Amino acid sequence: MLNLEELSLQLSAIRDEGFYIDGNQLYEQVRKYLPRLNKFMFNIHTHIVDTGIKIDLPSNEDIRNSFIKRGFQSVGTCATKTPINNKGDCHVYSLPYLFDDFLFLSNCFQGGQFNKVRMLMMRDRYSFEEKLFLKIFLFFKN
Repeated sequence: MLNLEELSLQLSAIRDEGFYIDGNQLYEQVRKYLPRLNKFMFNIHTHIVDTGIKIDLPSNEDIRNSFIKRGFQSVGTCATKTPINNKGDCHVYSLPYLFDDFLFLSNCFQGGQFNKVRMLMMRDRYSFEEKLFLKIFLFFKN
């Protein structure tokens, strides 16, 4: 894989450890082993299950910074946590978004360029607000 120049990675992970897949992990476990990679598209969703132990999950800003520090400039992030039962979700993706589906959209959706999306799955852990539907209309239209 040393000669790989283009990679599309779509990943959904369920973890019982207290950390999301972030920019540091993506760099250390994938990107640094692909020296000729010049186009890297990714769509990664991490779900943290309740372990019964109080965990301190990183914020949306912490996740975004982990990607920027590793050279991933155009990245969308959406990290949420449920303090009552130690669950969390984190969705990170490269922009512009070039995949056909967008799974696990939630209220912290920031927007971006989504011209190719044909299937959208939303998660209603928290009630959706009118602002979210306006964002969806603006960013997912052709």
